[in-house]
Amino acid sequence: MMSPRDGEYGRGYVMYTPDGRLLQVEYASEAVKYGSPVVAIRGNDFAVMVARTKETDPLLDSVEKIHMIDENIGAAGAGFTGDIHLLIDQARVETQRHRLVFEDPMDVKSVVNHLGKFMYEFTRYGGVRPLGAALIMVGSDLVGKHLYTLDPRGLILSGKAMAIGRNSEDATEVLRAEYKPDLTIKGAIELAMKALSKAEESNSPVEVGIAYGTTFKKMSLEEANKFADDPR
Repeated sequence: MMSPRDGEYGRGYVMYTPDGRLLQVEYASEAVKYGSPVVAIRGNDFAVMVARTKETDPLLDSVEKIHMIDENIGAAGAGFTGDIHLLIDQARVETQRHRLVFEDPMDVKSVVNHLGKFMYEFTRYGGVRPLGAALIMVGSDLVGKHLYTLDPRGLILSGKAMAIGRNSEDATEVLRAEYKPDLTIKGAIELAMKALSKAEESNSPVEVGIAYGTTFKKMSLEEANKFADDPR
């Protein structure tokens, strides 16, 4: 019996290698590493994320990086744009379905769990490929403020400071060295921007998402700095 080789890219089915790896899932994870980075930090009473908008043709409007899922949840992805949009739409449909039934916003963990199961299903069956996208999600609910990441395996992680996308390891090193539990919103934005710049040097405009109070707001870096001085 021949052993599968890493160079065999054209598999139409999912299978294990002799050392227990799923090659298609690993290839999907590699796609995430080429996506533009996203950095997020959770504080005591807030959560923030920062990302740069994608550079496009001068005749086209800039492509948004941070997406609003519901009034209390936001997300940003790294990887294939189409796969990211599929996940964003999936999350929006689920949160709106919850609103129709319960007339209240969906809690953040339930949305993340739904997406994790959705992503995991793409690793189980032949004839499909794992989604080449990872997400960072921040939000606010009755439990508190939340920060989660999801990867192509459907793995869900919760944390205080996280990064995905290109050179995310470099950004994580900055976060690990300088994160403090008592960060203010302004301090968190500054640290997130420092980590983002470490991962990617660019002059592209920065988008900021902030979960504060009971809502998630998306704004420019300038607006975010003003908001940090006077949150309301």
